[in-house]
This record gives sequence, structure tokens and C-alpha cells, in this order.
Amino acid sequence: MQKSLHPVLPSTADCQILIVEDEFVIANDLSLILSLAGYSILGVADSVAEARDLMAQHRPDMVLLDIYLKGKETGIDLAKELEEATIPFIFISANDNRSILEQVKATQPCGYLVKPFREKDVLTALEIGRYRHAHSAELKLREEKALQIALTDVLSEKDSWENKLLRAAMFLQPHIPFDYLTIRHRKAASDRTYSYYRVGFEEYQLIDQTEFGQLTKTAPEQLAQLQAGITFVKSDRYNHDAFDQLARQHPFVQLLAGAFRLQSALVMPLTIRPSESFTISFFSRQPDQYLGRHLALLERLEQPMLLTLGRILAFEEVARLSEQLRRENSYLQEEVKTIANFEEIIGTSQHLLRVFNQVSQVAPTDTTVLILGESGTGKELFARAIHNLSARKDKILVKINCAALPATLIESELFGHEKGAFTGALDRRIGKFELAKGGTIFLDEIGEMPLELQAKLLRVLQEKEIERVGGNTPIKTDVRVIAATNRQLEKEVADGRFRMDLYFRLSTFPIHLPPLRDRKSDIPLLATFFAQKSARKLGKPFNGINDRVLGELLHYGWPGNIRELENVIEQAVILNNGHSPLELGRPLVNTLFSGNPAPVAPEETGTGRGTVLPPKDLLDVKQIQQETEREYILRVLKQTNGRVRGSGGAAELLNLKPTTLEYRMEKLGIRKTLTVQNPNPVSH
Repeated sequence: MQKSLHPVLPSTADCQILIVEDEFVIANDLSLILSLAGYSILGVADSVAEARDLMAQHRPDMVLLDIYLKGKETGIDLAKELEEATIPFIFISANDNRSILEQVKATQPCGYLVKPFREKDVLTALEIGRYRHAHSAELKLREEKALQIALTDVLSEKDSWENKLLRAAMFLQPHIPFDYLTIRHRKAASDRTYSYYRVGFEEYQLIDQTEFGQLTKTAPEQLAQLQAGITFVKSDRYNHDAFDQLARQHPFVQLLAGAFRLQSALVMPLTIRPSESFTISFFSRQPDQYLGRHLALLERLEQPMLLTLGRILAFEEVARLSEQLRRENSYLQEEVKTIANFEEIIGTSQHLLRVFNQVSQVAPTDTTVLILGESGTGKELFARAIHNLSARKDKILVKINCAALPATLIESELFGHEKGAFTGALDRRIGKFELAKGGTIFLDEIGEMPLELQAKLLRVLQEKEIERVGGNTPIKTDVRVIAATNRQLEKEVADGRFRMDLYFRLSTFPIHLPPLRDRKSDIPLLATFFAQKSARKLGKPFNGINDRVLGELLHYGWPGNIRELENVIEQAVILNNGHSPLELGRPLVNTLFSGNPAPVAPEETGTGRGTVLPPKDLLDVKQIQQETEREYILRVLKQTNGRVRGSGGAAELLNLKPTTLEYRMEKLGIRKTLTVQNPNPVSH
């Protein structure tokens, strides 16, 4: 059998009726009529005050209410309280004044009985009133359930919080009308407020809270003159006195009262967890707009909304952590692909021991470190050592080379960007500072950073917060900064190429790495380490280094420092036959395609007049290496008819980046040679 959609009314005996009538005869007649019909009479009151006393003892199921009563208060005053308490009532009056009838209508009674009345009129009006109230209550429950489902659905959508909260506000509007709405989301690391101003019947404007923040800072004298004349309705979980004092003194509340002419407010907190909460504040231009039933509705919606918000925020946190893990994994995979200059810090010289001592002192702190030294001295390696000895060692170390990126991209790389921030910004992208959250960021070649970006980096170091390109919301950072440069920053500051305030902020703890020429005693250790490393990589045995070679290494000036030493040793290992100590000799270049030895000039065969003499010193070795490299590149360019880039170009055959090959060509003077030999321009 299909269930009836009509509400089932309780029996008349279960319906307790309060009669509020100051005329004894009428009140007595009503009492007799209702008693004979089986209704239970809760009591008879001749004033609003007496009616309140009776209702405080027992809640009536229905009230028969006269308009004019003893005392100053009328039945209309009591009707507002009954409406607030959701107690149904029927007016009984002989009044036909249009103004009074409009006020009566505004209280939304269940019926209106005109004096004089008949017994049938009373019972019919009472039956209709009871049915209307039951039907209205059932309808409100359905509407409330539909509202709960709608709020859950809209908050669960994959959209920005601004749009989701706006749609949620639009669903709440018919139930809790507002002219201005703020939703404040507070958690340990951030505090964000979304404000929506109703500018039309179905039109809403998102208000940027930062604009109010600036106004409250720049115009305190005007704000002090504003009166916060807003009446608040708030949950009992607030300390009302403290809340009122805070609300009335808060510049933002004063601003709302003055700028938007708001007169009443309803405030409801939603605590997700001790460290995270939402606070919903409804504001209206109408005085006394918000009643207890509005707050009661919010309190009934509280648990479903808390469950929904908690679930959404948990999913967002899982997604954020998953994305963070994915980015870190991707970054670390790229790091693994990078060939490091060396894997350990080798040496026992006094200069190096002094640096070790400084690293051990500063590593456990969060102090910003500036590593200074020539190119090739191992600045990145020492940055890793500082990170690995710090409390952040379990988090990621993110490095960025400020000299390797165009000036237009450094800001986006460091701080990230919002979708649409510039041409090509198709999606939101986080920067290296957000990627390094909880860890360390290593800014290599900091001296190459453009001046305009230096000011933003200084703000990050001072305020511990960043802003994405195209964004306006500060993001808190928890990152240790290690910077490095091979420039003399004091001179850069004097020449106006580096900000003095940033220099002093970065150089809280400077560490100067000694060049290799100042730590000659470490050269044998380093040479042996690099030789063993290269031999392992190439699968060759290591039989030590010739004493004469070590002497040459000690007497060389090493302008390229440790990086140059590693390259020289690796070339020596490649040339070594695996049976004798390392020597420094001229390599024989193999052709790229056949893998056969390159053609050898007659003087290099070791037979006849042209027997090649061994190099005299390390400078001679370097010159021989450059000549060999130049000849090899020229031979490949000849095969490709001078084409560097593209499929089958010289860069592809040499397994080099085109920019790297072009740089080597410039350095070796090959471009000029090609121009002389081939009048046609080289195709790139």
C-alpha cells in the first residue's frame, strides 16, 4: 500500500491549547468549546506576561491569541516569539484595521478567527490550523534535507573554494537571507576569508579581503569614527561578552557597518579539528533580521557540514601530499640523472678543515648560509653537506641555478604561478620554495639574479612567505636558504648590481671555499679518488699514478679547480692501458659511426721521422686536448655539411645539446673557420 503524503494529526486529547484572551466571557466560551471537543486546555492568560509564564512551564501545541490584551504588549508581540519558537497560533479578534491586519499577516499565523464566532468556526479553524502547521513542519524538514544534500554536493565538486562557497551561499540565501557573507577558513599555517556581497537578486560579487586589510591599515582615523552598530546573533559556544567587545572594536566590522550599512549579523563557528575551523558570518541591512530559528537551522546543519568539510579537506590533504611526493620523486629522479662533479669531500688541508668546522657549527641551525668560492670548488657539495647534517635532512634539498634560467622565468621557477598569470600559464604551478617545504633550497649563482627579483627574495627571507606570480594570497614558507656565488658580492653591491640589504641578509653566515691552488696537499688524495672512480666506471684496473704526473699536478695553477682536475684524471684513465700507472698523453679519437680508430697522421704512427714526444707539462696537455677536440668537431661538422641542429646534425651525432656544441665551437674558434671554408651560413 502506498504511503500517504498527508501528515497524520495527533488526537485532540494529545493537543494542549493555551488561550490568551483578556475578556473573561470569550475565554470561558473557548475553554468550554475546546473541552467538549476533547482538547486539553493548558491554561488561560489575559496578558503577554502571564502567557510567557505558562509557556515556561509547559510548551503548548497551539495558541489561540487575541490582539489587544492587558498591559502594554499586544498579541502581535507575543506572536513574534511564538513564530521564533515554532509554536503554531491562531488570532482571535474583531479588529479590521488594515495596518493591524498587515502586522498580523507578517507573523504568519495558522489562522484568523473573527469575533463573534460560532462553535463550528472555532473547531474548523483549529483543525485547519493544526493541519497547516503539521504540513509546514513536514515541508520544512524536506526542504532542510534537500538543502543539506545540495550543500554536500556543491562542496564536494572539483572547483575552487571561491566558487564552491559562493554556490553554497546561494543555496543558503532563501533560508538565511544576507546582503554580505564572509566564510573564514583558519588553520595552523594560513587564514583565508572569502567574502560575498549581494549586488542583485541573483548576483553576487566576490570581495577580495586583502583590499579591506589595506584599507584598515591606511585609514585608521576614518575607521575610528565609524560606529559598529551591528546586532549579532551567535552560537552559545561563544563567550558573548568577549565576542561583542571584539566584534565592535574590530576594524573590519566597523568597516562593514559604515561602508555597507549593515545592521544585523549571524555568526556560526564550525570546528573541523582543534587546528582548523570555518566561521560563517551572515550580515544584513535589516535590523533584527536574524532570529533564533536561523541559528537553529545552522546548528542542525552543523554535523552534516562538518562531516562533508572534514572529508573534503582530508581528500585535499591526501591529494596535496601525493602531489608533493610526486613532485619530489620527479625532482629526485632528475637529480639522479645529473652527473655530480664528485660524491665526497676529499682532503685534509688546514683550509678545508676550517671549512669543515664552520659547516658543523652552522648545519644544526636554520641560519641562512652564503657559500663563496671560485667555480669548481664544490659549493653544491658543501650545500648538501649542510643539509644532510641539519634537522631537515629527512626532507628534500631543492637546487636552482639562477644563472641557467632566463630572467623572465626565474620568478615563476622560484615562487610558482597561477593559471593565466602570463601567456603560456595554462595551469597553476608551484615553485621551488613550495616544493622545498620543510627542507632546504640551494640558490646557486645567486649573484646572477636580476635586481627586481632580489627585492622579492628579500621579502621571502624577512616575512617567511611567498606569492605566486599572478596570485594575491601570501603563502607561508618553512624553508632553509643556502646561497652560493663565485662573484665578489661586495663589489657587485658597490657597482649597484646587487642589493645591499639582500647581501647582508644572505651573508648571515658566510663560508669561503678555498681554491685548489691553496690546498695543494689535497691534490694527490683528490687525483687518486677521481682515478679510482673513473676506473670503476670504465671497468679498468687502477695501478696508481705516475710520480712525475703527480708532480705536474702539484705545480699546475688549476683555474678550473676541482672540476678541472676531475676532467684531466678521467681523460688519463681513458688513455691508460690498464697495466701501468696513469700518464698524461694525447687521446686517439674514434670515428662516430664505424667505431674504428680515426686516421692517424704519419708523424703520430711512432714509426719514421715523426715519432711524437710526450707532453712537456700540464699546459701542453691542455693544448693537445683542445686541438684534438677541435679536429674532432670539425670532422663531424664536415660529415653534416656544417649543420649543427636537427635530425642528423652534428649535435645529435656527438650526443650533445645544440647550445653546448655551439658554445664549444665559439670557444675553439670553429665558427670562424667554417665561415672561411664555406661561404654559405651554417644551418642551425
